[in-house]
Amino acid sequence: MSNIKRITLLGSGTSTGVPEPGCFCRVCLSNDPRDKRGRTSVLIETCEGKNVLLDCSPDFHRQAVLAGIDHLDAILLSHEHYDHIGGLDDLRTFAWFHGITIYSLPRIIMAIKHRLHYYFGSNRYMGTPDLSLVEIDSETPFELFGLHIQPVEILHAKLPILGFRIDDFVFFTDLKTIARNELEKAHGAKLFFVNALRATKPHPSHQTIEEALAMVKEVEAKQAVLIHLSHHAPLSCEFPSILPRNVVAGYDGITFDAIGDSFVHVSDEKIPLSEPQPYKFIDLGKVNYEVALNQQKQLFNEALEIKKAGGVPMNTLLFCEHEPVFTLGKHGNSENMLLAEDVLKQRGINLYRIERGGDITFHGPGQITGYPIFDLEQFDMGIKDFIHTMEQCIIEALRVNGIKGERSVGAPGIWLDVAKTNERKICAMGVYASRYITMHGFALNVFTNLSYFDMINPCGFTNKGVTSLEKEMPAPTSMELVKQQVEEAFHRNFRNAMLKMQAKSKLQNAYN
Repeated sequence: MSNIKRITLLGSGTSTGVPEPGCFCRVCLSNDPRDKRGRTSVLIETCEGKNVLLDCSPDFHRQAVLAGIDHLDAILLSHEHYDHIGGLDDLRTFAWFHGITIYSLPRIIMAIKHRLHYYFGSNRYMGTPDLSLVEIDSETPFELFGLHIQPVEILHAKLPILGFRIDDFVFFTDLKTIARNELEKAHGAKLFFVNALRATKPHPSHQTIEEALAMVKEVEAKQAVLIHLSHHAPLSCEFPSILPRNVVAGYDGITFDAIGDSFVHVSDEKIPLSEPQPYKFIDLGKVNYEVALNQQKQLFNEALEIKKAGGVPMNTLLFCEHEPVFTLGKHGNSENMLLAEDVLKQRGINLYRIERGGDITFHGPGQITGYPIFDLEQFDMGIKDFIHTMEQCIIEALRVNGIKGERSVGAPGIWLDVAKTNERKICAMGVYASRYITMHGFALNVFTNLSYFDMINPCGFTNKGVTSLEKEMPAPTSMELVKQQVEEAFHRNFRNAMLKMQAKSKLQNAYN
């Protein structure tokens, strides 16, 4: 019979927290309280009223106030990184009159003594708290306030740190890999808090959500909570549709009570709050080109009708991947298609003549094709400003991947090594607009099969090359991560433009 009464996830975020300072992605700008993530700490309350803290994050002061914590009896520390011990100085008000014992590896105990030298040095600073440091190892279980605690060795990149199994609750933070015999210690957990930094791109020192879900399945956990989430994870409101029924995304304050033989989620769901957004984002995934084109046209025509009626249309940004197709702009030269259409059809490739500007280009798997159906007047933009802003978004997304994208005079889109003999295009652009409502947009090569471009003069050029992120990046990436990076750049730039437009309108109204 477990002595755990309640478990509360005080902080659900990664080392930088969410939102990240200076970031304007849709997760960091979310007004859903569940997307405001402090650094990781967990509170365990026993049936006798003892409080045990797992890790003590730099946000512990605020977490303790919000959770109404009035005392602590013991702390278990996973490792010495600042985001897991930075709140130790906030223990003073708890430990002036009531001693607290801290348990961890000898290396971590030594790091605490060094960091809090004014607590543990020969000349203790007056008013320092009553803290005791106890060394443990990853193999020897021990009892604490009626709890059976089994330390578990996990690897944070190459750094050995501690996870804990406490009765039937398991806590693994900052985990990348784990030995088979250590993982067995988590088998059959009734509640499993497990590190899951972001969607799918591998990280050198943390599990992805994909890896965490595989681990939950392997240890046959009854229910699990994803923790240590970054702003590269989905929005909280999106998690239910992508997670198994026994897994939830953690958020600050989510609470589980031990009832009978199970842990029951008892904290109230926090209701997302709404705030004006520059656009609605929809990722269509892999979709037939004609299906996406028809959806564009429907959104475009609806926006036009709303605007003609004097209303304010909703802006929409569509992302998708297509099957191999070629598209030719309204002023494009059909001679830039180097194969006859019947030859293309024999190869299962269609050619579409569409309304956008620009010449011929390719769309296919491994390429992010973006379609902004935007009312440019909401952003105080003309067509040239719009294309310039889209280009800036792609430049910023490339920059975070170590690639220097540039504009080339007279050639819309983004290029590498402009004006050099090896100048090559990584992102094509072409738009159509009516009454300042846009459609079509950009095509960014990520994992694109570049051999398709041998069938055309890309964008009408015969002396320039084509490239992709996969070809240019020093390290691998993932499609999901690049999508997040591009959408973040769009959100940041078009949100800023919308805010400037709103401020301009307020100023004009003030003078009228």
